[in-house]
Amino acid sequence: MQRKTKIITTVTTALALLALGSGTALQIHAANDVSSVGQTTAPAKATADGTKLQADSASGTKQNYRVNYTATNSQSATYQKTTYGSTSTAKDQVDYVGKSNGASVKLNNGTTAVVQGTMGHTYVHWNKGDWSVTAVTSNADATGTPTQFAKQVNQQLNQASLPKKADTGAITVYSQDEDNETNSVTWQDGKQVYKVSGTAADATVKVAQNADN
Repeated sequence: MQRKTKIITTVTTALALLALGSGTALQIHAANDVSSVGQTTAPAKATADGTKLQADSASGTKQNYRVNYTATNSQSATYQKTTYGSTSTAKDQVDYVGKSNGASVKLNNGTTAVVQGTMGHTYVHWNKGDWSVTAVTSNADATGTPTQFAKQVNQQLNQASLPKKADTGAITVYSQDEDNETNSVTWQDGKQVYKVSGTAADATVKVAQNADN
C-alpha cells in the first residue's frame, strides 16, 4: 500500500511539473510574439510631402517581424526585421554600392555623385558615411532631371539622420511613385537586417529616419 502511494505521488508530481513546463513555454512564446508596432523599432507614422503613412498592423516575433503602413493617398510601405545566423550573412543582405565609375555631378550640401545610364534609366549614385544612395530616374520622366531628383533625396537625408546603429546601409529610390513597394532602405545592425520598402521615395526614407534604432 505504501509503495502504491509513492507511485501515485510520483506520477502526480510529474504531471504537475509537465503542466507547469508547458505553461511556462506558452508564456515565453507569447512574450516573444509581436502584435503591435510598439513592440518593434518601427515608427507608428511617417509624413513626407503630403504622404502620411500610418502603421496599421504588426506581426511576427521579436527576432523577425513585419509592420505594414497605409496612407489615404493609396501609398504604402513595409518595415521588416530579419535575424540571421551571423553578422557576415546579415551583411550580405545589404546591397551596398561602393565607389562607382562614371561622369561626376555636384549635388547640394557639398556632395559629389556619379551618373550612369542603362536600360532607359539614369542612376545617380553617392556614398554618405556607411551608406550608399542610388537615385533612379526613368528617361521617360518629364517632371525633372536625374540631378534634380538626386538633390531632393540628398536634401532629405541631410535634414534628418538615418538609423545610427547601422553597420552598413543601402538606399535605392525612384523618382516616380511605384505601383509596387520598389523603393527601399536597408541596413544591417549585427545579425539583424532592417528593410523599409515603399511606393513613394520620400515616405520610404522617412519611415527609416523615424525608426527607433
